Amino acid sequence: MNATDTLHDDLAAAYLRHLERGRGRRRTMRTAAIASLGALVLAGAALGAAAVLGWPAPTHVKNEIAAVDNGLPDDLRLNPDVEHARAVASAGSSTLYAATLRDGGRCTELVTAGERGRGATCSTGADQLAQAIDVTVPSDGNADNSSPVTLAGRANDPAAAQLEIAYEDGGHNAVPLGDDRYFVFEVPAEHRASAHTSGFRLIAHDSHGSIVATSTVPADWDGEAVPDEAAPLYVSTRSDESDFTKVYGLEGHVSAAGAASLELDYGDGSRVAIAIQADGSFEYTVPKERVDDFMRPQLIVVRDEAGSAIASRPVAAVAYWRARERGSR
Repeated sequence: MNATDTLHDDLAAAYLRHLERGRGRRRTMRTAAIASLGALVLAGAALGAAAVLGWPAPTHVKNEIAAVDNGLPDDLRLNPDVEHARAVASAGSSTLYAATLRDGGRCTELVTAGERGRGATCSTGADQLAQAIDVTVPSDGNADNSSPVTLAGRANDPAAAQLEIAYEDGGHNAVPLGDDRYFVFEVPAEHRASAHTSGFRLIAHDSHGSIVATSTVPADWDGEAVPDEAAPLYVSTRSDESDFTKVYGLEGHVSAAGAASLELDYGDGSRVAIAIQADGSFEYTVPKERVDDFMRPQLIVVRDEAGSAIASRPVAAVAYWRARERGSR
């Protein structure tokens, strides 16, 4: 081999080593690019987890939460911040939304499968101090022991760091907490029968595992409603939702044994007889000058043939009962 051939071979080998190093760098750069993409994916997942809760409540939820003040005078309104109502807990197909109150309380609504709102409920700041764990369990008519059971609420004790549900059959599950100790939980199929027939308990623990609060949901939480006709005296009021301080009429049913007459006592010496129909039903239209008198309870009384009272119930405007619930009166 002459010098020229040797030089040629050396140059070719050097060139091949150069190409190999270039391919290596490209492989390294490609691997680095994949690693960077993986980091982006992980970052995206982390961002996704951070944004799992907090999305705005849908319009129908805002409307239902705002409706808690419908027909109430200004001094009884809770004025929930519906514009900033947001998701605070979620599980499976169920989500809990919350709107804050000025006193630190809140109004919530649970939405289950099919965007079905289950009714807004409110707790004032004082309510939260009195109730360590708030829980709502919507009930459906014609449910059986295999029907879904969904509960939602909030662990109000600030020390609560963990929550569990304990069933009377001895089973239990951890209940994950969402934002600000709110929760939504769908009872697993294997515990539904126990939840329906025996109720359950919620137990809150602090970060050291000590129990800080408990709440019991009784066995009859989804029991059938007692028919109006089964009560000795059932009364409902007729109102206009634009003003729940007014009562325009009464209606109901008398089932008390020996009932002979029915009267409304206005509490100022005025009493009005109300006819009882053959089937026990009754209806009474409140005179115009009396529609504002029900912001204090009036008494409706069932009497027997001798004139003795055998059943009675207070009747009042919706606004009166709302005021009592909210501690305003």
